[in-house]
Amino acid sequence: MIRRPPRSTLFPYTTLFRSLEALCFKGIGKDHTKFSPVATASYRLLPEIELLEEVTGESAERLRASFAEGVIGLKTDEDGKTKAYVEDARRDTCSRNVLRHNDLKDKVKLSRVRDHLLFFIESTGGMPPGILMGDAIDVLIAKCDHFIGELDKTSEAPIK
Repeated sequence: MIRRPPRSTLFPYTTLFRSLEALCFKGIGKDHTKFSPVATASYRLLPEIELLEEVTGESAERLRASFAEGVIGLKTDEDGKTKAYVEDARRDTCSRNVLRHNDLKDKVKLSRVRDHLLFFIESTGGMPPGILMGDAIDVLIAKCDHFIGELDKTSEAPIK
């Protein structure tokens, strides 16, 4: 059975409170998660895909199907042969499905570029992801400066 709300709340212009006081303060995610404007933040290394041999025909179709959409492209040359090429390695999800095919696994070299990071930031708050990334870099620089200062202090102290 659904109960009806009190009759006084159904009339227009009815006030439930004579006065209301609200308090708020700005916090940071280090204090509590509720202050963090980021939904998901992650990073990964840039995938690198190298075709060691020419892949043509039906093998090229299977190679393209082994990767995420847009990673491997197909082009037809003047002889009418379909040939596979790496279209956009950035779209690769590193699934390694190509290694299931015995005839293809020796024709492809999968690796990652060790000095190229891809950052993904989703924002649920009022701050856009670009500003969040800039603020995060500023915090990282401040922490590095503090750490370097601490190292300088210990190197100047006499060893006992």
